[in-house]
Amino acid sequence: MLKCKNILIKFGGLIAVNQMNLEVKRGTIHSLIGPNGAGKTTLFNAISRLIEVDDGQIEFDGISILEKKPYNLIRYGIARTFQNLQLLPYQTVQENILAAIIYQWKGTIFDSMLGFHNKFMKDAEEKAYQAAKLFGIQNRLGSVVGSLPYGIQKKVELARTLIADPKILLLDEPAAGLNNEETAELDEILLSIKNKGITILLVEHDMNLVMRISDLVTVMNFGRFVASGKPEEISQNPEVIKAYLGSSYGT
Repeated sequence: MLKCKNILIKFGGLIAVNQMNLEVKRGTIHSLIGPNGAGKTTLFNAISRLIEVDDGQIEFDGISILEKKPYNLIRYGIARTFQNLQLLPYQTVQENILAAIIYQWKGTIFDSMLGFHNKFMKDAEEKAYQAAKLFGIQNRLGSVVGSLPYGIQKKVELARTLIADPKILLLDEPAAGLNNEETAELDEILLSIKNKGITILLVEHDMNLVMRISDLVTVMNFGRFVASGKPEEISQNPEVIKAYLGSSYGT
């Protein structure tokens, strides 16, 4: 589904990602882990087309996306969240969720006069409601986002990614800032998203979350590939323990 082949990314004389390979299979939760500065978010930014690669290839469903613009990726089924929330704080929950699909309206002024725009918006609002319902925030649709707790705002951002019917979600540290109860709820949410047939590529520092929900885990360090495998394999890999998990992991 998603393939990164021999990705090289340099910032001046610094090599941030060095000949990195990654393959994300359809219908899986695939986690990308590593220490701070390992190159995870840099690779995410390259997949999201926010930065250019110096060498290598990125393909999605067999098509190169290196020439695609970031704002066009959702048309191919790629949606993303960020470490820092990218919400409109003075808009309502519904308006924030709808922001992901308003661009899809392609009608003319005559279509609007005939009422097609009204139908488009009615359908969009129903999709926003269903997306909000998945995260248990359907009763918050009229609330101003900036007035809501951080955990609720996280749900709004996730709901916004789903309304555009993505094939794959790129989630950058979705558990950051959440308490234990909210993180446990996130487990269930991500698994329910997977059960809807949506693939997830996850960057996350919460190793308990990663090991609970991932089908596959890939480890990076110093911009390079370290290992890839099932969670139980990764947790026992000596190289991974040395580079990232630490000798006390699992004890």
